[in-house]
This record gives sequence, C-alpha cells and structure tokens, in this order.
Amino acid sequence: MQTQPNPSAIHRILDANAVFSATGALIFFVAARPLAAFLGASQPFMTGLSLGMLAYAALIAFNTSRPLLKRSFVFFTVIGDTTWVLLSILLIVTPWLPFTSDARWAIGLTAICVDIFATLQFLAWRKM
Repeated sequence: MQTQPNPSAIHRILDANAVFSATGALIFFVAARPLAAFLGASQPFMTGLSLGMLAYAALIAFNTSRPLLKRSFVFFTVIGDTTWVLLSILLIVTPWLPFTSDARWAIGLTAICVDIFATLQFLAWRKM
C-alpha cells in the first residue's frame, strides 16, 4: 500500500536518518583503525560495519527521493533502527567484547540517537 506522505514529516525524518547513517559510515570507514582500537574491535569489522551503514543510508535516501513512500518501507526502517538499538544494549550489558567505559558510553549515546529516529519514524508510520 502506498500513501502520499507529508513531506515535512516522514520524508524529513528519513532524510535525517540517512544523513546520520552516512556520516557515521564515513567516520567509521575513515577512522576504522583508531575506532577499532577504541572499541576493542577489529579494523575489518569496522570497515564492514561502515559499508553496511552506507548501504542502509543509500537505501533510505533512494526511497525518500521517490514521490510516493511505501508504508512498509517506513516500518522496515523502524525495525532496522530498533534492531540496532537492541544490539547496542546487548553489547553494552554483556561481556562479549572487552569495551572500555568510554566505548560503552559512545555506543549508548549512538543508540539513543538511533532510538530517536526509530521513535519518530514509528509515530509517523502510525499516521500514514
């Protein structure tokens, strides 16, 4: 089902999400080595994560450039962002990776930003 969105609402939220994701991806790619050391992850992991984030940002940007935005796509972004938040919480509270306290804070703050996008997208999705 397609619906005509309010360009000042859901399109702008998704555009901001795409910019946030692309910016994070570029930072992760350019600074993969120091970020890997900071987080206690490998450089190939950081590079792979940056490529995945860039693909997600491109997918969002492609869909928001269309005049009709599918309701199912908006829900997809809600699920994607919520998954990111839940995985971030798991990484913070479990001892799977030896994160420093600073790394846990960085992951948590990023998760809060992503959760804001998920919440705004969900509220807009309900109105569609």
